Amino acid sequence: MKTLKLFALFFISLVFYNCSNEDDGLFIEDTAAIQKSSLNSNINWTGTWNSTYGELRFVEKGQLIYGDYADIGVIYGYRHFVNGKEYFEGTFENYRMNRKGIIRFEMDNPNFNNSFTGKWTWGNTPWYNWNGSKSSKKEPILKSFYNVKGQVLDNSTFLKIQNPISIEVFKNGIRHFSTMSENGLYALQLPKGSWELRVTDSRYQNFSRIIQVKENYDYNNYFTQNVFLTER
Repeated sequence: MKTLKLFALFFISLVFYNCSNEDDGLFIEDTAAIQKSSLNSNINWTGTWNSTYGELRFVEKGQLIYGDYADIGVIYGYRHFVNGKEYFEGTFENYRMNRKGIIRFEMDNPNFNNSFTGKWTWGNTPWYNWNGSKSSKKEPILKSFYNVKGQVLDNSTFLKIQNPISIEVFKNGIRHFSTMSENGLYALQLPKGSWELRVTDSRYQNFSRIIQVKENYDYNNYFTQNVFLTER
């Protein structure tokens, strides 16, 4: 019996050892999902911020955070969880310099949501400090993001698809924005430039379309791009 117990203990230890090495990525994903559900309600980036590099105006849409970088450019990214801490990580675009960089911001006190400490880099340079304090909790009107709207249609019937469809927005193969359609309609806010809209759904053939978002449109205050999906 003692030998049997020792063998069972050895087997369990071996299983956990293999899981910790081979399935580490899956474990991290599961842990992150749990952390998101517990921490998400404590962190609120929406509002206007005074920062090291000018006024920032942020809006949250689920895990997505984006907004104006002073009157210089834009910032966009997602919540990320590292060692139990939540960070706002993403990209900033400096239109004046025509350059893109990387940011990582951390809320100093999630219970108050009134200041953050962070860093930024061009990617090939050292990290520099970028801190801020919230001056208004009100959701700001963004100056450097533009509306993209459309219908999600069945390509054979041209009827709106009522089921929610995930629409993702890429640039250079990297996903930066996403939304879910509702009753056959979707809406996004995107910075100016060239973006790729994608739909990857098991029920439909893949859809991809390049759009050019700009500051002004002739007839509407938004860019229209309908999504046509064909059943598999």
